[in-house]
Amino acid sequence: MDSFSGFGPLDARSILLGLVVFLVLYRFLRRAPLNLPPGPTGWPVLGYLPQLATARDDPHVVFSKLAARYGDIISVNLAGTLVVVLHGYHTIKEAFNLHQLSARPTLYVSERLRPGVGIIASSGEIWTEIRRFSLTVLRGFGVGKSSFEENIATEAKFLIEEWQKEDGSPFDPKHLISSAVSNVICSVVFGERFQYTDDNLQRLLQYSDDILDQVGAGGAIEFSSFLSKLTFLPSIRRYVATARRFNEQIDLMVRAHAVDYDADSLRDLIDTFLKQKEVKESTAGGESKVFTGNNLKKVVGDLFMAGSETTTTTLRWSLLYMMTYPEVQSRVQKELDDVTRRNRFPRMSDRPDLPYTEAVICELQRISTIVPLAVPHCSTEDITFQGYTIPKGAIVLSNLWHDHFDPAVWEEPEAFRPERFRDKDGKLISREELTVFGIGRRICLGEHLARMELFIFFTLLLHEFTFKNPPDAPPVSLQAINGGTWAPLSFKVCAVPRA
Repeated sequence: MDSFSGFGPLDARSILLGLVVFLVLYRFLRRAPLNLPPGPTGWPVLGYLPQLATARDDPHVVFSKLAARYGDIISVNLAGTLVVVLHGYHTIKEAFNLHQLSARPTLYVSERLRPGVGIIASSGEIWTEIRRFSLTVLRGFGVGKSSFEENIATEAKFLIEEWQKEDGSPFDPKHLISSAVSNVICSVVFGERFQYTDDNLQRLLQYSDDILDQVGAGGAIEFSSFLSKLTFLPSIRRYVATARRFNEQIDLMVRAHAVDYDADSLRDLIDTFLKQKEVKESTAGGESKVFTGNNLKKVVGDLFMAGSETTTTTLRWSLLYMMTYPEVQSRVQKELDDVTRRNRFPRMSDRPDLPYTEAVICELQRISTIVPLAVPHCSTEDITFQGYTIPKGAIVLSNLWHDHFDPAVWEEPEAFRPERFRDKDGKLISREELTVFGIGRRICLGEHLARMELFIFFTLLLHEFTFKNPPDAPPVSLQAINGGTWAPLSFKVCAVPRA
């Protein structure tokens, strides 16, 4: 028979469709806690994802507008994944100092491609041990100390030499900036710097760029179990292929590096990890849960990507803003000249004498906010926070962009005003609301390295060049692409050597 008794074929199909819709809605409503943070309603199954995907604004702006309506803590259902978005410095600080909200959600694509965890996606005791190990190794090789300054300055000088070859002609600075910045972390991870034309370095940079371009706003592909399975979609398929190529390149470089590994002569982080792996296995009499081959490759990949992209993107923004605000650029250069007398490069020890330059760097970090929603957290258990229930497994985001553009905190937040980081006497003001490296227990592991890199590269470049928009080029654009980072559109610059 083609129908239920008493009903025609069309009626039967309608009843079946209604039953399916009812079961789907019942499943989600039954599982939903009664005291979730407020937020917009969405579609069955897909939740608020269609609205977010078709919005004219970027996700961090959408969430900020929702916060104006619902409050500093909002929740949305994105294809079956509950996402809680926090707004406001004090709210985020309170939340991310809680151990229950310090875990990371599963990276579904990465986990399927290669099991294991690195620094970014690890949680609990494994994260604690990997983070402690990584910090110890980085400090052991001088990262964050004055002794490491010369490594960064040397790379900045190589970059300057390459840009001098352009002789003031227009060029796209992205490739050389990313190569130079990446070499800083490569010197610690691989024990060497690479020529800017090196095939291995360029493949890593290309695959890293491709991942960030394709991952989508907020890492939706990686952090959604539902979306990560839709491999029949071209965009998901391309992302998976790119992530696989990046993993394979890391594998190749780690294997090649391990060929001449010597436990009595540790050259870098990879060697130190392998040594620790041997020690743990001999002590425990079996394989370590933390120091494994897969985890090593994840750690290397995390350090390379995180240690390259964020500083590179910030430096690209800095060039655009110097081109847009030549009076700010001239004032920075005058301050640098007064301190260095034009007969030496700036040094980290000059920072107290460069308050305006430091204020410009702070304002660059605020106004660019290159990771608007930061790296997602995950709740490890049902928790009551500020009167709301955040259930176990919920993804928790911090809207740093909202905080950096809150007019209640920053006067005329859309304006580029370095003076907001100086007091009436011209001294640098440290403002706690500037949280580019995150807040709480999962604050960026490489913060000290990033701060040192940004200061050295920025000051040495402005010491040597004046950056101008190329002749006959359109006006400088401060528009951005929201992928893995909030990055500027491609642009060209004239780096005019200073006398």
